[in-house]
Amino acid sequence: MKLITISKNELKDLYENKELPFSELAKFYNCSVSKIWTNLWKYDIRPSRCREVYISKRDLETLYLKEKLSTRKIAQRYNCQKSTVESKMKKYGIPARSKSEALKLIPRAEKYKISEEKLREFYWKKKLSAYKIAKIQNCSPSAIFHKLQKFKIARRTDIEGAILTVSERSPKIARAVSRYSKKDFNGSKNEKAYLISFSLRDMNVTKRKYGETIYVATSTTKNEQVQLMKNLFQEFGHIRIDKKKKDTKNGKVDNFQFTAYLNLSFSFLLNKKDKIEKWILEKDKYFLPFLAGYIDAEGSFGVDNRTIGSFALASYHKNIIHQIYNRLKYFRIQAENPAIRTKEGYVDKRGVRTLRDLWGLRIRRMEELHRFINLIEPYIKHAKRKRDLLKVKKNVISRLRNNL
Repeated sequence: MKLITISKNELKDLYENKELPFSELAKFYNCSVSKIWTNLWKYDIRPSRCREVYISKRDLETLYLKEKLSTRKIAQRYNCQKSTVESKMKKYGIPARSKSEALKLIPRAEKYKISEEKLREFYWKKKLSAYKIAKIQNCSPSAIFHKLQKFKIARRTDIEGAILTVSERSPKIARAVSRYSKKDFNGSKNEKAYLISFSLRDMNVTKRKYGETIYVATSTTKNEQVQLMKNLFQEFGHIRIDKKKKDTKNGKVDNFQFTAYLNLSFSFLLNKKDKIEKWILEKDKYFLPFLAGYIDAEGSFGVDNRTIGSFALASYHKNIIHQIYNRLKYFRIQAENPAIRTKEGYVDKRGVRTLRDLWGLRIRRMEELHRFINLIEPYIKHAKRKRDLLKVKKNVISRLRNNL
């Protein structure tokens, strides 16, 4: 509890010279009236202004019984304390009102008033729930239930009521049953741009209709991929990783099922369109992290059998591939023209069918590749992608030196 210090000189000045009443002194010191009394006696400041408040029995009966004023209102009229009025009532034998009687005297705001006809129209004709009617009337649902009972309006069955109130109840239930603590996304726009591009293909991002959790999930056999996603999301919510064995042509391998439970501040990941947003495309400081996220999800750096390094990027996003191709020209990087790498419907050796045309672009010319690597290297986060980039970088530098 906070200790309140009241100095003698200041209290004496406020009380005797400025003649502040006890209520004002209590407000000034942010304490109770009794605290002011205690300090007055402590400092031997005699409460000389204490006076006998005269209220006749007749006047008190008129104000309290006929005009139905509260003891607080009467005290304000006589510039005294509420306890003084209550003492006078006790002295004159005037019975105090019960709590229920006092509540009936409190004026009800207009917002709680609704006619029987209007309530029937809302409840039965328009099929509005008590929650929605309460929102319209700016009151509580319990007030509407009380009116339904007062007007003897038949209530809907529990099943009918449950169906009508799903949209009101479900968000509240979702908040109440949330199992994991979550933190708002507080990163920069650079980080946001990276997450948007990385999620376009590599992650399944969902949200239940009335839920307040963003689920980010993916399945991968690559441990580097799991580690990257942990680094991206573990600060903001609960991470779950399930590991199972998966059959491949090379035998059984570990398959990781990754899920992150995030709050609604990550809703920007739900918008998965085949288009780079304008705010990202128009500024280098946002476009380069976006491109890095897309490369970490879809790209590859490699050196072929002829010891020639190259970069390749492939995805189902035809428009994004073309936007990246055109934006690279701004950096004086000429990639090969975007083209369909795999046709829709193609089935590979594993029996996996290509659902849509797979578009891609490549960079193989030494000078172009060298500029591109220097441009994108600071933004790459994927451990394997970084290792492969450095191998290609070493290869390109070696080839450039040999051509000197």
